[in-house]
Amino acid sequence: MISKPEDKKQVQKGKNKKLEEDLSEEDKKLKEDLALLVERLTDPEAQIAKNSLELLKTEVKASTSSITSVPKSLRFLKPHYNQIKEIYEKTGPGDFKKSFAEFLSVLSITMGDVESHQPLKYFLEGTQANYLDWGTEYLLHLSGDIAHEYSQRMEKVLPTDDLISIVNKIVPYLIQHNSEIYAIDLLMEVDKLEDIIPMVNENNMKRIILYLTSTALYSADQYEMEKTLKTAYEISLKLKQYSDALRLAIKLDNNDLIMRVFKECDDQVTLKQLALDLGRTRKTFELNEELTKITWNSHMNDFFIKLCKELDVLDPKHPDQVYKAHLENSKGPSVQIDSSRRNLAHTIVNAFVNAGTGKDALMLSKDAKAQPWIYKVKGDAVASATASLGLIFLWDSDGGASELSEYLDVKDSYGRMGAYMAVGLCNSGISNELDPAKALLQDALTGKDELSKIGAIVGLGMAYAGTAREDFLEILLPIVSDVNYSVEMSALAALSLGLIFVGACHEDTITSIIEILQERTEAQLNMTISRFYAVALGLLFFGMQEACEATLDVVKGITHPIARYIELTVESCAYMGSGNVLKVQKMLHECIEHLEEKDSAFQAVAVLGIALIASSEEIGNEMVGRTLNHLLQYGELTIKRAIPLALALLNISNPKLPVQDLLMKLAHDSDVELSQRAIIALGLIGAGTNNARLADLLRQLASYYQKEDNTMFFIRISQGLLYMGKGLLTLQPYYSDRFLLSKVAASGLVIFAHACLDLQNILLGKYHYLYYFLGISMSSRMFFTVDENLVPLPVSVRVGQAVDTVGQAGQPKKITGFQTHTSPVILAHGQKAEIGTEEYIPVSDCVLENIVILKKNPDYKPEVEKPRKKTSL
Repeated sequence: MISKPEDKKQVQKGKNKKLEEDLSEEDKKLKEDLALLVERLTDPEAQIAKNSLELLKTEVKASTSSITSVPKSLRFLKPHYNQIKEIYEKTGPGDFKKSFAEFLSVLSITMGDVESHQPLKYFLEGTQANYLDWGTEYLLHLSGDIAHEYSQRMEKVLPTDDLISIVNKIVPYLIQHNSEIYAIDLLMEVDKLEDIIPMVNENNMKRIILYLTSTALYSADQYEMEKTLKTAYEISLKLKQYSDALRLAIKLDNNDLIMRVFKECDDQVTLKQLALDLGRTRKTFELNEELTKITWNSHMNDFFIKLCKELDVLDPKHPDQVYKAHLENSKGPSVQIDSSRRNLAHTIVNAFVNAGTGKDALMLSKDAKAQPWIYKVKGDAVASATASLGLIFLWDSDGGASELSEYLDVKDSYGRMGAYMAVGLCNSGISNELDPAKALLQDALTGKDELSKIGAIVGLGMAYAGTAREDFLEILLPIVSDVNYSVEMSALAALSLGLIFVGACHEDTITSIIEILQERTEAQLNMTISRFYAVALGLLFFGMQEACEATLDVVKGITHPIARYIELTVESCAYMGSGNVLKVQKMLHECIEHLEEKDSAFQAVAVLGIALIASSEEIGNEMVGRTLNHLLQYGELTIKRAIPLALALLNISNPKLPVQDLLMKLAHDSDVELSQRAIIALGLIGAGTNNARLADLLRQLASYYQKEDNTMFFIRISQGLLYMGKGLLTLQPYYSDRFLLSKVAASGLVIFAHACLDLQNILLGKYHYLYYFLGISMSSRMFFTVDENLVPLPVSVRVGQAVDTVGQAGQPKKITGFQTHTSPVILAHGQKAEIGTEEYIPVSDCVLENIVILKKNPDYKPEVEKPRKKTSL
């Protein structure tokens, strides 16, 4: 039964009557006094009306000083609001009307129509004096109206000086009263964010910097994001927060700002910490000799080996120890998969599991009775076998060089090819003044053997990824741009240049790639390997957003269908981690068309693009997860096949239970390619986590697919990925509280994801060595505490789940559910560490991960244990 309006009025009257009956004598008197004062506003005697207004102001001001709920005076004045407005409209111009307008402005915050923005309307008509006395709540309402009015005036090109002058008074008040966040929001709305810099001090700097860095991720465009981050950078430098300043400079990808941090910091120990933080960018800077060596990351392998010894996992692990085949529920007679394919899987698994330890159970086995493992693999698998040594000696160029020397001169071309890749891998992420990788690999390119050249080309890309060194242009550009070279060699040379100049928008490389694409025949561009031209272009624009627009216009001129593949690859890489909603919508729009499988390769890239763009923060990650579920239900086969890879990119080294369950379901799909990609994705989400549940799921899949050679190949490698680096490594490209993105690590994942878009011709073909591009994405999960000389300093540390403290008052706890350990420790996805003792403090207030330098706390006073009193029985 629908209630009539008359019934509603009766109910409301009944409620009001009940409220009146509940009022105390004091409240009834207040209500009557306020009603009388409102009546006297119309008194013909000007002084009486003025006195009534002042009394009303005094009453309201006293009640709004702490506005946790609507004050009684405002509540009792609400029935008279329209009457007060009518009195105001009839009042003639003068000081009384201005004072009246000020009073109406305050009443409007609870009684006026929100859409009409009456608080500001009456404020501008009022005295505009002493408005700060009305308190924070009034000023916040006024700030919202100012933001709206400013936007309206900017659209109509009207002056805004009066609004800015109000803002200049409100902002200092808000900062003094611990409402920095509202002050920042207001300054952002009126495009005056830089005005906050002089108002920041040691007491509020942490809250302000944290809020600025967090809001930057949700900026409307690149310009606004850069402006927000630069403001935070200036604040950090002003207050000598050098670690924060360096993080922001790296986020802005601005070498000048990075160098400015090093020039302004004069503390040598803090400079060492900054050099350690800078090392992960893989860029080279002109610093003093000691700091330069630290940025070269030559210490990485030593610390990783120390971590392995500390956790007692240095002994090599055999692939059979990873598979635990005796736990698989094999039904019927066991079926032996193809020995060459099995041995190749063993080799790759062995490399992943023993990565960085310098020891393994297959390639380096010294058992005189056993046949060397290299002879158990045949043909192109030999390349992957020798290349695996690069992963085993990850970050250890000296150890790798001594073991690889015997493979560099073997007669087998595949053996030499793999050895050159291994040279690149073991030099990946570290530098050396002798530059051994360049010397070895450049010589290989002067020979006639094409396989050796391919190995050297791939090795150069791995070794010097992210360095942006111009000296490699003369080595690799001729190979890219010469049509006489094979498509395979040319595309891989383009890919290596893309890695070396990742995110640098290098014009010569871009031009050469586009020209060779226009010169290649249709048959050559139809080859799967030619897709890596697209990936190379994408890497060159990595994270550069609008900078790719001009190149995209040129790409549209390519008549071959690969043009759409290139366009979406470039766009997805350029906007990686930006969370740009418009670009996600564009990628979704590309998935709408219903095309035949041979014409729909670009749609798979669009699905990957959705994941790449939304990968930076948790909310976007969850929203895209739901979107992918819809695509899984309604999309074409090409789109469905790409979804496991997209889920993996969203959850790298982060095995969430719902994602595990969905991928496990897809791994049993009737479509072979979809199930194989789901199995690969299971390996990626569990990479380096040793997740017991995921290990059990993979063993179940091994039992289910025991007769399928190719699927078993991927299951075994996913098992290897799960135990990558004995559980001490991760593939996660985001670090420093997910604020920074390692472009090189993300590049390795993008290359591998595109390789998975055609399993039959790439990973199951002769390009299985592309698995090793995951090597450049590997980073240690360690947290080491060291002294000023970089010698390990074991201290008590708390490790727990990170808590979002943005905008919270006081000094909230940053971790929850923590456990106390002695460093070094390993940090899982979403975990944070805190120093558990007051005896030591970090030299710089940085994010506690990787390697952190500690110093003695000058204010520390050791607790003196009081002797216990003896008690008689």
